[in-house]
Amino acid sequence: MAAILFVGDALSGAGWALAGVQVVVPGAGEEAEWLTQLCAPPTQLLLLTVAVARSLPLALQQRLFTLVTPLVLVVPDVQGSLPMPDLAETVRKQLGVGL
Repeated sequence: MAAILFVGDALSGAGWALAGVQVVVPGAGEEAEWLTQLCAPPTQLLLLTVAVARSLPLALQQRLFTLVTPLVLVVPDVQGSLPMPDLAETVRKQLGVGL
């Protein structure tokens, strides 16, 4: 396994592969199974598309996003089929200063 892994759709993965990142394209419903295997050394950075992140059970999401190693980041897919959450707006609402 590589130090940096991308987990998502094949089209988005093609761009990451050009950048030298190892790409994993799991089948439908296989995302959780793949991620438990991929969170082992030497993986240092794990990039997930929004669709993959949303398809995971909540317990696995919480575990993944609290890991120190590997660092897990959610990235948009190339088609923008699922929008990234607006984190600034979420924080403003939680602080009570949202519009």
